[in-house]
Amino acid sequence: MLRCGLVAALLLASCGGQSGDRNTLQGDRYTEVEAPAPSVATYATAAPAGIAVRGVAADDVRAGVEAAAQAHSMPLEADPRLAELAEWIADRLGPDGEPPPNEVVEFFSRHLGLVEPVPHIMVLGQPAGVLRGGIESSVGQFMDRQTYSRWGAAVVERANLRVAVVMLSWRWLELSPIARTSAPGTAVAVQGRLLGDHRNPTIVVQPPDGPVRRLPAGSGPEFDVRVPTSETGVYRVELLGRGAHGDTVIANFPVYVGVPIPSSVRVSEAPASGASDVESVRRDLLDRINATRREAGLAEVQADPAVQAVADAHCHDMVDNDFIGHTSPTTGSALDRVRAAHLPSGLVLENIGRGYSADEIHRGLLESPGHRANLVNADVTHVGIGVVAQAEGTRSAFIVTQVFVRMHGEVDVEQAPAQLLALINASRSARGAPPAELEDNLAAAARDAAREFFEDPSLSQQDAVDDASASLRRFAIAYRRIGGVMAVVNEISEAGALEPTLDPGVRYFGIGVAQGTRDDTGPNAIAVVIVMAWPR
Repeated sequence: MLRCGLVAALLLASCGGQSGDRNTLQGDRYTEVEAPAPSVATYATAAPAGIAVRGVAADDVRAGVEAAAQAHSMPLEADPRLAELAEWIADRLGPDGEPPPNEVVEFFSRHLGLVEPVPHIMVLGQPAGVLRGGIESSVGQFMDRQTYSRWGAAVVERANLRVAVVMLSWRWLELSPIARTSAPGTAVAVQGRLLGDHRNPTIVVQPPDGPVRRLPAGSGPEFDVRVPTSETGVYRVELLGRGAHGDTVIANFPVYVGVPIPSSVRVSEAPASGASDVESVRRDLLDRINATRREAGLAEVQADPAVQAVADAHCHDMVDNDFIGHTSPTTGSALDRVRAAHLPSGLVLENIGRGYSADEIHRGLLESPGHRANLVNADVTHVGIGVVAQAEGTRSAFIVTQVFVRMHGEVDVEQAPAQLLALINASRSARGAPPAELEDNLAAAARDAAREFFEDPSLSQQDAVDDASASLRRFAIAYRRIGGVMAVVNEISEAGALEPTLDPGVRYFGIGVAQGTRDDTGPNAIAVVIVMAWPR
């Protein structure tokens, strides 16, 4: 799942902040932050009438934004709600010009009826005479990294500087208005159309209490889905669309069912992580992932160096090639990347995030139903966390890829053959074939072949099968035919229905199971060799 809606900020000159009330920065921490105006009643993608830039120097800001958009062939539509949001942000900048935490900006955005991922924020403080050029250059830097479709801005004067806050947003859908409140039992109608090259719309819903639900809406671009609401509480609704770089978050918003829309957001006073380097962010993210899993009653995931290498490589690929997404033009999907690293796993999940701290990135992922579902998936066992730092003015933003996999657990290789025989016979029965039984000589040959596969890394799977068959030549007179099959699997059950074992003429099996590590299988892999015999 893709998370690219976290706040990005650029400060090119320091500027003063405000303090003193519950809506502003207090000792580098927020408490209860109230919305500056009454909440709108509906979410909507159609921009209302209004001005694009609030405050002073509107012409300079507009000219700078339009020049950057023209230079990048990236047409932008002004949205007055983004201008209002920019004004709210400008009044709440920190001492060094930093915007409020992501959850505050997200709350303000929904308060205005915006549904797209949290807009990116550019903060620029410069003398009046050079503001236009600074806006053009700075907005251009943002456009070098991502495509935008909407904008709005506000300018305030601070300490002999004009401080501009520019909101840049990407809106890839047309959405019929959605009421922000609903009565329990009333389905929420999510209707609209994806824009650009996005297709395969999917609605992902996190109910107040219960598992995440995915509601596919066809091949697109149109979608029309009714989200059922049976419980009282907050439903988080997310719309995904598939584009050139895989699934992308197109919209993400809460619907309040049987409860009032909040007028404020509470932000923890606990100090945010001070991590400012890649390894600290990686470590802090792992701690937060496992804290979230413990709260959900799940086992912790273990960090795996090989999976981390896959995640790190994808972060560098995105940065080096200026894209954010799960599907790379050079390495394919997350599953492709895990397989290319010879890490067999029947389950591969991926989160992508961007932010200025582990706290901000993790909170942003938790706000997305799809990403939260990956974080609390009960079947994953290991994670690799890739992190790349990007310098932005006086601080660094972090691009993060989290790859979750299910690694092989320890297998009882002595008990596994009997367990696998039961699975095979169940599959044979479903095909109308008679049950088969284990035979000691066949079993010894299969067991030796499975062990040799790990002891001699030069052996291919076919070599292992051939060696097992060759060792049984002295028994050939007892059978009409002897054959074999081998598989490297994630779970023993995956070998329970291999097509050759379902031949109704087979009556005897030898099953060998071994577990080990090779360069072409990854750690703790499971090798299964099955020798089959047809009686005369």
